[in-house]
Amino acid sequence: MTHTLAKILLLTLSFLFAVSATAGDRRKNKGLHNSGATFAVIEPDAMPTRMERDTHCARPMGAMVAQGHINTKHREGIDVSHYQGSIDWEKVAGSDRISYAYLKATEGATYVDRTYKYNLAEARRVGLSVGSYHFYRPNIDWRVQLENLTSNVRKDEQDLVPIIDIETRGKVSHEKFISDLRNFIKGVTKFYGKKPLLYTYHNFYNDYLIGCFKGYHWMIARYQQDQPTLNDGTDYIMWQYTCKGSIPGVSGDVDRSRIMHGFQLKQVQM
Repeated sequence: MTHTLAKILLLTLSFLFAVSATAGDRRKNKGLHNSGATFAVIEPDAMPTRMERDTHCARPMGAMVAQGHINTKHREGIDVSHYQGSIDWEKVAGSDRISYAYLKATEGATYVDRTYKYNLAEARRVGLSVGSYHFYRPNIDWRVQLENLTSNVRKDEQDLVPIIDIETRGKVSHEKFISDLRNFIKGVTKFYGKKPLLYTYHNFYNDYLIGCFKGYHWMIARYQQDQPTLNDGTDYIMWQYTCKGSIPGVSGDVDRSRIMHGFQLKQVQM
């Protein structure tokens, strides 16, 4: 009988120890779950723990610039393309002379400027307000040109509305030139949600574009001492006053422009 009681006591103690250990494991596992740590199951695309979220949110954004950034420090800017070669955008911004830059992006049906992506990333990184431009070719279907522009110039990467560069009438009638250009501009406006900035030379406007696009902002090129005068009295937001400007970070000549009195850069903000 003593031997039997001893066996029963031993079995009872073993059972109580197992129950206690299981309860302890459950408490331990619950504590891990509440702390946000993963336990046993790994879920695909799981949300980060609180510590990971806090670290991610506190991570500095460096020099990235959000869409629509407007630098109001100066009233002057430049426009560039592959003709300017490799640009040192740190020096450009450090020159303390300009606030905005327009970059050649596309031309005609398929052309994409080889320096566009680099210039876009770097110019925005250093804090300039940046926009992109398309050189319009009247002899090419406007729909194809619209596809080229919108495929390469992303709205969320722009601070300023796109520029449509209008410098040639091509070999089409004046009526077709204006009609196709109007359709192209409407397509750009619909895609980006803002009217583009229109660019042309002083004489070209007076010869071919006078009175055609009311309600749009213009950048007018005239490389003389006196400011442009448009024959229909249209005001323009920017004057491109030289194609032989200079600025640190750009070797050789560069186009320079300024915002006219009574206007502000934010009026062409994306």
